[in-house]
Amino acid sequence: MASFQLRQFHFFKRESLKDLPEAFGQPDLLMASNGGDLIFLADSAGFIHIVNRKLVVRSFMAASDAHGMRITQMLHIHQTRTLLTVEENVSAATSRSAIKLWSVDSLLRHEDTQPVVVKYQQPTSTPYPLTAVAATPSIGQIALGFAGGHMVLIRGNILKSKSTKQRTLHVAPEPVTNLHFVTDAAGTRVTLFATTTAQTMVFDTSGSKSEPAVLEERGCGIGCSLMNEEDELIVARDEAIYTYTVDGRGPCFAFDAPKVLLRRFKHYLLLATAAPSSMAPNLANGDDHPPVDATESRVYSYNDPTTFTILDTKNKLVAYTGVVPGGVRGVATEWGSIFVLGGHGTMDFFSEKDLLERLDILYRQNLYPLAVKMAQNGNYDMASVAGIYKRYGDWLYSKDDFDSAMLQYVQTIGVVEPSYIIRKYLDAQRLNNLTSYLQELHTAGMATSDHTTLLLNCYTKLRDEERLNQFIHTQEDYQFDVDTAIHVCRQAGFYEQALYLADKFSKTGMYLKLKIEDQDDIKAALEYMRKLGDTDISAYLAEFGRRCLGSLPSETTELLVDVCLNGMDVRAAAATADELHDDTPAPYADTTSLLSMRRIQHLFADQPTWLAAFLERIITRRWLPSDSSRELIAEEDSDMKSAWNTLLELYLCSVESPLHELNSSSSPSEKQTPKERALNLLRNPRTNIDWERAYVLCASNGFTEGIAALYEQRGDIAALLDLYIEHDSLSSMRQLLDEHGESQPDLYIKALHYLARNPQLADNEELLADCLSTIEKHNLMSPLRVLHALGDSEQSGVTLGMVRGYIMRQINATSKRIEDNKAAIASYTSEFKVHSEKMDALKNKPIVFQSTKCTSCMAPLDLPSVHFLCKHSYHQRCLGDIGDSCPRCQAENQKLEDQRRAQEISAKQHDAFFDKLHHSDEGFDVIANWFAKSPFAFTKLIDQ
Repeated sequence: MASFQLRQFHFFKRESLKDLPEAFGQPDLLMASNGGDLIFLADSAGFIHIVNRKLVVRSFMAASDAHGMRITQMLHIHQTRTLLTVEENVSAATSRSAIKLWSVDSLLRHEDTQPVVVKYQQPTSTPYPLTAVAATPSIGQIALGFAGGHMVLIRGNILKSKSTKQRTLHVAPEPVTNLHFVTDAAGTRVTLFATTTAQTMVFDTSGSKSEPAVLEERGCGIGCSLMNEEDELIVARDEAIYTYTVDGRGPCFAFDAPKVLLRRFKHYLLLATAAPSSMAPNLANGDDHPPVDATESRVYSYNDPTTFTILDTKNKLVAYTGVVPGGVRGVATEWGSIFVLGGHGTMDFFSEKDLLERLDILYRQNLYPLAVKMAQNGNYDMASVAGIYKRYGDWLYSKDDFDSAMLQYVQTIGVVEPSYIIRKYLDAQRLNNLTSYLQELHTAGMATSDHTTLLLNCYTKLRDEERLNQFIHTQEDYQFDVDTAIHVCRQAGFYEQALYLADKFSKTGMYLKLKIEDQDDIKAALEYMRKLGDTDISAYLAEFGRRCLGSLPSETTELLVDVCLNGMDVRAAAATADELHDDTPAPYADTTSLLSMRRIQHLFADQPTWLAAFLERIITRRWLPSDSSRELIAEEDSDMKSAWNTLLELYLCSVESPLHELNSSSSPSEKQTPKERALNLLRNPRTNIDWERAYVLCASNGFTEGIAALYEQRGDIAALLDLYIEHDSLSSMRQLLDEHGESQPDLYIKALHYLARNPQLADNEELLADCLSTIEKHNLMSPLRVLHALGDSEQSGVTLGMVRGYIMRQINATSKRIEDNKAAIASYTSEFKVHSEKMDALKNKPIVFQSTKCTSCMAPLDLPSVHFLCKHSYHQRCLGDIGDSCPRCQAENQKLEDQRRAQEISAKQHDAFFDKLHHSDEGFDVIANWFAKSPFAFTKLIDQ
């Protein structure tokens, strides 16, 4: 067959273990391991040695005492921690093999463990050697293969030697070499793979009948097959390594050498061959496989030097190859390493180099494609794999192979900074490669606006109009920043391409920028905006409205008015639909994007006259018509307030509207000054002006008539009186007092203070008498405060004769109140004396209870009875659970107790006391009333 050498590397470190335990020096050792963190050795004397990670050996005699008995096969089932041994008499020509099951945990605990002997019957009268054995993970089934070709299946509770059944699966004309069980995830289907020297077959042992399915009319030697992680059968023949599933043969890996042993470590295959290997790589699928070498078979001694090879079938390379003197007696894969037992009692230890070391070996040989494949198979993260592509690209770039280097750099998109590659290809001669890279960057969605700019600049420098048009005319899945593309085309003067992109991708804002800022075609832009929906036109008028107002103010104002009114209609309709829970879809789902009037006003920052015209048109068409009595939504109500407030401010600033469409109730606006129109706004009941803002505007502009109108509108008569006092308008003040003095008597207090501070008005006895009469009638001020207010000013012209009548009335009222208080004091003193005498009698004098009848049932009293100090008596049975209070007097006592508690609570309410004291004209009355409630009676002394 054709010979193609596989690449050979030393990806494993080989070390010979020194100072091995004595067990490793025994002749004819047999080694086994299958997980479980242990290695098992069997010597010719019948001992089994269990070796742990620290190479500590635990030995026990496993063979029978009969002469010539030794362990010929071992199988460790790590799922159940069970060791299966096959014991044969090697000195006898024919003997019956003994199968035993050992508990590994019991052996490690140094217990005297008796094995479970698996009972079975020889399938023939002539005993044949047992050449293969297999067991399921639960040891529910054991398969036996004999040199005579018989395959026997034992099922049942084998570990307890109960209810086991035996049947012959198949009888082959040649010896059975290997058996392997495969169990599905549910554990319901069990499959048995079997090989003889001439056949490969599979059995379904889940049911009662198991007909063999021959996978291929070729077999393999003993120990030359295994199961991989995908539950595939791996068969090593001299010419190649084959894979099988229950459906047939899979791919094969050509490796020409006489195989002695096959084992697996991770994704590696471990091979022991009887001579130096002649290797030819070939990976075939289906029925294609390398032809079988037609040379005659050769016989190799068991102790001949053996070549030990580690194959990496994923990456199609030899990870290690070396000679083991004395032949390979066993291979164990434990503790993340490989242990090879040599025929001379040696133990070689193979440890895999880490991935970085292996990649470094490949880097030194510039085998970057193989390094990429190995990193991907090693589950390397994408960033690390991209780093290998980068090194590969750098190496190709150093060899001036720019095209191939770019192919590698493209694989680094998303990991390697694009600027690293872009800087390498900025030379004008390499712009084609740079353009290809930037296109891939856009396809991957990793491009920024700078990359788009650079790509478009590459197109322009290369004069590659075809690729430029292809880039901007992409039909599907546009993978570039459209805004950046339009910006670059616009900056380069390619207005047709920019307009095409703006129209194609509905970039209306960019389209209008081209029309307004670049072409200065304002009229066309306004016409274009009228064709847009309300949402779009609102956004773009907010952006370009000021520029349009500067060129065409009248047309732009009309457009803004139409947009604003339409937006109000849409929002009102949407609000009505929400209130009615109407399922009819609103014309716009999001009305917040519509241009509101308040968002329009800033556009007129440089055009105050046109702002007045805009507001007048809105108010005239929206809120002043006689049929506009509908209820406004919250947003439109805010817009209306903003319109009135802004228009008022413009009028107070003497701004004239060029339209003059707003009519007042008195005369046309054309005949009125701005201040007159402002006053009409304030007095118009249909206006909705923010009072505080209007007040600030009128005050800052000295518009007194407007302030008075605002006070009248608000009904703030006190503030209006202050305004008249401030401007010394006595006639207006008198008129105001006549109209509102009766309903708001507090106004007379302000008037009194004003008259006292102004001596030139003090001779107005009629107004002063009215003030004093009203104050006295409503008890607005104490007499002392009245006299203090009248005589506080040194320039006061108020005489005693003007207030004689008021003073006499107050003196008479005070005298009468004193007499009343004296009478009340005498009454309280008399009551106090009576109550004091009663209390003294209760404390110091005996009380005689003369009642002979129960107050409750009116029956004669008998013992036990209860007498109260109120001289009521009861049978104890009549009181029940009432307690220590007289039922007849309980209501009155409870009333007194409630009064006492109210006084106690009131005594603690200091804030209420001071508040009442602060607002009272008679502070002494408040204090006296508070002391009358005995506030200190509830005070508790606390020891410091």
